[in-house]
This record gives sequence, C-alpha cells and structure tokens, in this order.
Amino acid sequence: MAAWKKQRALEGGATWRDKLLIQTDLIGKLGSLTAPLTNWALHTPWVRALVERVAGVHHSRQVLPFQLETFSQWWERRQPPSKPSVPKGKVAFFPSCLVTFQVTDVGKATIQILEKNGIEVVVPLNQQCCGMPRFDLGDTEAMQRIAKAQCQQFLPYIEQGYDIVIPAPSCSLMFKREYPYLKASPEMTRLAERTFDVCEYLMRLKKDNALSLDFSQNPGRVAYQIPCHLRDQNIGFKSKDIMELTGAKVHLIEKCSGHDGAWSAKKEFFDMSMKIAKKAVREIKDENFDVVASDCPLSALQLDQALNAPPSRPTLHPIQVVRNAYGLPS
Repeated sequence: MAAWKKQRALEGGATWRDKLLIQTDLIGKLGSLTAPLTNWALHTPWVRALVERVAGVHHSRQVLPFQLETFSQWWERRQPPSKPSVPKGKVAFFPSCLVTFQVTDVGKATIQILEKNGIEVVVPLNQQCCGMPRFDLGDTEAMQRIAKAQCQQFLPYIEQGYDIVIPAPSCSLMFKREYPYLKASPEMTRLAERTFDVCEYLMRLKKDNALSLDFSQNPGRVAYQIPCHLRDQNIGFKSKDIMELTGAKVHLIEKCSGHDGAWSAKKEFFDMSMKIAKKAVREIKDENFDVVASDCPLSALQLDQALNAPPSRPTLHPIQVVRNAYGLPS
C-alpha cells in the first residue's frame, strides 16, 4: 500500500490540502494555543462553509476539540507520586498527537492506571508525530526520517529497561510494523519488540499477576468497536479482555468506523465515510448499551457523530473505561 501511494504521489503530486492535513504537530500546536477561538470556529456554520470552499474540508465533519492545556503541559506541572522502590515495570509513554493536543484525558487515564499498578512512567520531551498521516501522500522519505528519529529518541530508554506504551493504535502499528520495514536495523527491531498498545501492556501485567483487580465500579454493558489498526497488530482482543476483568459485559464490533484519518474530512469522501460507519452503528443501536468504546479517538468521534450521541455520553477509550472502573478521578 505504501509503495502504491508513493507511486501515485510521484505521478500526480499532492494538493496543498493533502500537505496541510498531514501537519498534525503544527495543527495541534496552533489549535491548542488558540483553543477557545479554534473550537468556536469549528462549531460556527459560516466559518465551516468558508473552510469547505477554500480547503475542501467538509462543513459537517466534526473535529475533536483542542485543549488549552496540552497533555505535555499537564505532565510537566503535575506532582507525580513518589517512584515505587521496586517498580513492577518501567514505561516510556508515547501519547500521540491526538492525545497530546485534543483527547488529553486518554493520556491522563493511562498515567493514572500505570502508576496505580506500580509502574514507573516517563514521558520523553519533544515528541513528534509517528508519521502515519504521511501514508496518505506516499511520503516514504519523510516516514523514514521519522522512524530514525523515533528510534534515536526511544532506544536509550529501552536500553535502561523501559517498554514503550502507546494508547493510539495507528501509532503503535507504526512503531511495531512500519518502522522496521521503512528502516530495517537491529535497533529498529528492538524498538518494535518493546512497543505495546496500552491494553496489551496491561494484560501483560495480568499474565504476570502484577495487575491490580480492585475494581470498585462495573461499567455494565459495553459496545466495543475495535479499530482496524489495532486488529492489524494481531494481538487478540486485549482491550475487550481488560474491560471484562472489570466485570463489564463486552459486545465486540469488528467493523470499520469509516473515519480513516484525514480521508473522511475531505468533502468528496465525507458522505461515503458516514455510510461505512452505519454498519458499526447498527450493532450499537440494536441493543441498549451503557458505554460505547473504541481505542481510536477518531473512530470514537465518527461513532459519536453517526450516533448523534449527546456530549454527556461520548464514546470512551477502553483505558478510560478501566480508569472509571478503578474509581479513579477523571
């Protein structure tokens, strides 16, 4: 797929819209710096109509709100608990662009759960996008540069015994599979082997009898949509497994949400993306669930839009479901 996209880009080039939409770090930083204004604009019909006309972004495409305080800023200002004298594990956390600038609570929930379970956590500074959006352009050279930079940043932590934990399936897939393909080396193989999806890591703790099971609240009936990029990792259904440990009854939905990064934001594809989402939404509407969950924040956004979900009942990341089951404050 990457080779085909690269050839397509060489033959037809990329539009300025495509080049803009992949600048996730830049968009995230600007969006957070101007969060009140940006979030107002995203919900203002005449502004969205203008954006569609100029940039080709569909006026009905809901966008995750930007947070004035980024996850990185929250991490730097908080007072972390004292490090466990003998940690059960050590984690270098890669939050992802979406968690850093928009769905910051997913990152906070991850930290809360890891620390509750005696894991020492560090968040390396100056992190950058994993490079997945550049698949849309077939920009293999940029992806290779990013892969090399990620390896240089995280390898020292791996050598000190840290594992890499990621809550975003697209990013963990890049670390695990695409980086070794793009920049093959023994170091890159080590990086891939020591990278874990967050629920995969927690179930690894469970296997070692190191996961706390003192859940105080049962989430009830959960409709869980597993994202395509998580299924592609061939690790089983770890998010489903850990939610079931809390006492939840989980209904697994193995259907694509139809979001696919920036694809569904483009005016020519938005309607098609919502049609794709109907298959997953139909399973949710057929029964009365207490919680809807998905590991991908964009899939969650798509499901919420397709379901017309009220703001008080958004689709949650499984890690938020587990945090709530522990009774930890959000």
